[in-house]
Amino acid sequence: MPEKPLISESWAYKETDVLIKADSREAIEAAKKSLIRHRNAIERYIARNPVFKLSLEPINVEAEAPKVVQLMAEAGRLVGVGPMAAVAGTLAQLAVEDVVTTGARNILIDNGGDIFIHGNRSYTVAIHAGESPLSNKIALEIDAARLPLGVCTSSATVGPSLSFGEADAVTVLAKSGALADAAATAICNETRCGPENGIKAGLRRAKVVRGLSAALIIYGKYVGSWGDLPKMTIIDELSEKLVERIS
Repeated sequence: MPEKPLISESWAYKETDVLIKADSREAIEAAKKSLIRHRNAIERYIARNPVFKLSLEPINVEAEAPKVVQLMAEAGRLVGVGPMAAVAGTLAQLAVEDVVTTGARNILIDNGGDIFIHGNRSYTVAIHAGESPLSNKIALEIDAARLPLGVCTSSATVGPSLSFGEADAVTVLAKSGALADAAATAICNETRCGPENGIKAGLRRAKVVRGLSAALIIYGKYVGSWGDLPKMTIIDELSEKLVERIS
């Protein structure tokens, strides 16, 4: 039988702008409350420790720091970036985990391209890659056996986030949303000096980060991947002909 459609809602709280998909309205409301609580915890921590927001390098935090702060700092240490590189993926992960404790079975939170999913059904995730001709033309088919899963994307050409690379999209998969987000930033930072050099450098970086399951890089019409990537669908025949694969 076909899967019952999930309820969807776009919602914003300060700079947090999310798409929530869930089985019930109650699950969506629980996700909102969780996002507010964890975001406010970050803001209170930053008010006492401004370096947490500003650092581009890994930093240590106190054992009594809020859970969201600890996860961000740990992810940053694992890949060599500042903790704020993990903020969106961490918030999505914690909100999904909080909702699951209420009994919800299927919940997806997309926090500006950083996604965390829990459930017993398959999901299709399309990748936005800015001005690339492959933007929104490539999708990953994620089956239930892989869940829960973080699917986080960093870009040097889309959005306000700081990047030192050039790729249009670096998508990373990991069981930890915090790690996937931080790693996407670190890998994207390596994508310099043109598509071939940039993609190869990014994939080399992905291979040495423990805890990742796969990475996909889109740079113009060029695509490279590493790891146990889900089935990749190219949405139309014209886009399929455009793709130049780099390994």
